[in-house]
Amino acid sequence: MNKRQSRLALIVKLLLNNSIGSQEELMALLEANDCVVTQATLSRDLKTLRTSKVATELGGYRYEIAANGTAADEVAAQAMDSVRQAAIISVAFSGRQAVIKTRNGYAGGVAYDIDELSSPLILGTIAGADTVFVAVADNATRSQIYELLSEIIPANVMREGSKYFID
Repeated sequence: MNKRQSRLALIVKLLLNNSIGSQEELMALLEANDCVVTQATLSRDLKTLRTSKVATELGGYRYEIAANGTAADEVAAQAMDSVRQAAIISVAFSGRQAVIKTRNGYAGGVAYDIDELSSPLILGTIAGADTVFVAVADNATRSQIYELLSEIIPANVMREGSKYFID
């Protein structure tokens, strides 16, 4: 990994494991991890990672990484894979719906990823704070949905939920 990739991976790790509300806080944590950056570089990195500030339960704000993988460069795509790995907890199937559990605040990004697949097997998604409901077309088999969701959901999570996708 080059220096930028390492820095982006560290930023992802810090944002996933801490409630960081400002660039100054993030810069201090980066420095504590032997990574010194300018504010302009950090701002570009946050843009590359498609971060946004979201309200916390305590009335403040924190940075959150959108888990949608739409950033143009490969480095950001790799970082998004790390986000998905940490953000998606489980997947199950009930009736004609797949149910995906995420860490709090990440369901919207996961739903976006699924919608971006533009598959006729998926009618749409509904995201809450930590759950995504995926409406499945009547003609879709569970094994087809398993294969489709495997493009978005980490392999270990899909393996754990595979029992729900038996036709």
